[in-house]
Amino acid sequence: MIEFLLNVPAYVKMGVSFAGILLINRLGASLGFAILLFSVVLSLWSGTGIPGLVFQVQSLGMPENYLLAVVILMILFFTESLNESGRMERTVAALKSWLNNKNMLLAGLPAIVGLLPMPGGAIFSAPLVASIDGSGEVEAGQKAAINYWFRHIWEYWWPLYPGVVLTIRYSELPTAVFLLIQIPLTVAAVIGGYFFILKKVKRGNFGHSENGKPEPAAFLSALGPIAILVFISVLGSAVLPKTGLTGALSSLLSMSIGLIIAIAVVFYRHASAWKPSLGLFKKTDTWRMVVLIIGILLFSATIKAPLDATGTTLVTIMRDEFIRAGIPLMAVIVLIPFISGLGTGIVIGFVSASFPVVFALLGQDPPLGVTAATATCAYAFGFMGTMLSPLHVCFVVTCGYFQTPLFENYRYIIGPIVMVLIASLVLSGLYYTFM
Repeated sequence: MIEFLLNVPAYVKMGVSFAGILLINRLGASLGFAILLFSVVLSLWSGTGIPGLVFQVQSLGMPENYLLAVVILMILFFTESLNESGRMERTVAALKSWLNNKNMLLAGLPAIVGLLPMPGGAIFSAPLVASIDGSGEVEAGQKAAINYWFRHIWEYWWPLYPGVVLTIRYSELPTAVFLLIQIPLTVAAVIGGYFFILKKVKRGNFGHSENGKPEPAAFLSALGPIAILVFISVLGSAVLPKTGLTGALSSLLSMSIGLIIAIAVVFYRHASAWKPSLGLFKKTDTWRMVVLIIGILLFSATIKAPLDATGTTLVTIMRDEFIRAGIPLMAVIVLIPFISGLGTGIVIGFVSASFPVVFALLGQDPPLGVTAATATCAYAFGFMGTMLSPLHVCFVVTCGYFQTPLFENYRYIIGPIVMVLIASLVLSGLYYTFM
């Protein structure tokens, strides 16, 4: 029996492990625990035994791995500090006072809030959207769709999102390159959101009395530190490789430096927010995120662990099995993230569950064009799976706030989702051909 289990195809082992992660998570266990559990199960099932488990633990000592956990914690602290210092609130208020167009505000306020990653963040922007339509001219389902869709337009590339950081880590693309190839997806999301959701809203404004004088200081209160972080991260990822630090390590180091400076700027003249911001480390969700990162790193090490003296891994075996079975690699690259997104409902969930497999399937040192095409296509399909997932917290809380049935709102977001997926396929073809 044991010999039979050890000899089943690698794709069956991976599929069962992946399904097990989703099932355990669906039954109530944290995603981090589920991934940790099946990283051990998969390691033993693949036949590596104790050496495989040792390989997992040793992988945590690699700088690009333990730095990842540090960067994620720093990002969480940075976003907490923007909230506790009141900087994000000032920026949103400034935007609301500047603009006099109802449609721009309906989309703009959730978009501004979306610059600050937070679990279930759509519930923060939902009251803002509701306040724009005080007369109730826009139907509830449409307001829910606007809030939900435009809240997430940055998540394809915005480096404050842990899922984006993880994708950069797994793809090993320079931060600047990743941002450039992913930004067009945000453009596609905005266009799709306008034509399929926002355009149906009757145009209007609030009158000049609602429009205050521009206050650049208030507008830059939150956007200033965020811009500093992005600038330093991009600059560092371009400069550090010249010193010999390449790949994920240079991206994580430059982001660490950017975060330290950005956090210092946040607390400048807001020192009183320091103690409340430290409350982040007392929250259970913070340490669940750490466990999730550790689980991700161990699972990634499992599928890369050498199975014999030739360096064969579980992924190389699975790739060869797919080729022999005639399954197109492209189908694997888009379906695994999409199903992961549907099943987990969070970006970091589909990235952690599927990207170790997706990028490992490309083999050692793939061409830049192949990596870029894969990153764009796999991320877009995974993210759209997340946006469709009934487990997506933002989707649930948005529909709950506007008291509209969850599944009825699919009619608003399916059009933009299709547009983003088509854009990702076109962009992937371009990257593969010209990069």
